[in-house]
Amino acid sequence: MGKKADVKKELILEAAKSVFGKLGYSKATLDDIAHAIGLKKPTLYYYYKSKEVLFIQAFSQEWKDSLYRIKKIAEQEPDPHKQLLLYIQSSLRYYQEIVTQHTISIKVLIETRSLFQKLFAESRAKETNYYATVIKDGIEKGVFIPCEAERVGYSIMVVKDLIQFDEFERVFYQQLPTINFFKIEQDVLFTISLILNGISAQKQL
Repeated sequence: MGKKADVKKELILEAAKSVFGKLGYSKATLDDIAHAIGLKKPTLYYYYKSKEVLFIQAFSQEWKDSLYRIKKIAEQEPDPHKQLLLYIQSSLRYYQEIVTQHTISIKVLIETRSLFQKLFAESRAKETNYYATVIKDGIEKGVFIPCEAERVGYSIMVVKDLIQFDEFERVFYQQLPTINFFKIEQDVLFTISLILNGISAQKQL
């Protein structure tokens, strides 16, 4: 695509941010976004193939910047064990903020899970790598016993994802009014603490 196309893509993203901000993800449509910028929906489809892709593209840099800040704050904690828990807790709360701010429905969270995972593949890989790096640092400091840091890091990322999704499904199928994000946070931190205690050089009681 040329310069004109790049400019149009940016205009679409700005319009999408505005529409998603006003209506929320679940209520906003591609028609709403196209109308906001004076385009027809087929033209919008030329640049962005779905509402999910447009939503993620519109806020991807903002999310990356926020997760980078969360990581930098966590890195100020010298204890690798506490650093991991701080990062995970902060990232869970940021995720809650995104879902709440953009009023993403439980149904949408379930239906688009695989797509969101695919689109967030890069950040998920970085997240796993971050966990592994902190674990390796912990091994060097004598906080953790020698282990396969990459596999443990991947396990932490998967556990976090599965607990979130399990709660989404529970709320959806039991037709509960809201997602209990506090329960998700407590369940994730409890389970990951078990993993970290398993590799701890000094077993936690």
